Amino acid sequence: MQDVTRLPQAVSEHLDRLVRHHVILLDAPMGAGKTTFVSALAALMGSMITPSSPTFSICNEYPLASVTAGYNKIIHIDLYRFKTIEEILDSGIEDYLYDPGCLVIIEWPDLIRPLVVEPYTAMHIEVRDNHWRKFVYLN
Repeated sequence: MQDVTRLPQAVSEHLDRLVRHHVILLDAPMGAGKTTFVSALAALMGSMITPSSPTFSICNEYPLASVTAGYNKIIHIDLYRFKTIEEILDSGIEDYLYDPGCLVIIEWPDLIRPLVVEPYTAMHIEVRDNHWRKFVYLN
């Protein structure tokens, strides 16, 4: 996908499969469009807050206007600044992993992956030539 204005349409076409499991592990390089993807997904699900990057806040919560696909809010977590699993455990954010009423989207998920109970959705955004993005997800 080269035109990010088409992202909401693409997310809409895959919405049921994207939110099938309450955890999405989102892997992509810096600047690939992780927050843009979360924004499109949150808008389609009726988020009452416009998503922003959780790079500095670590975790952002986006309440939904009504229960959508079984979720009442989206939890958007960025683990880029964490160096060890102990830091993640000390933060308490892993508690969200066990709340099926939340759609939990985790950027930079490598450290926390061993704590995530299957099933979950693994997603990768690949950056290609000329600013193209390829979105791949596995349920």
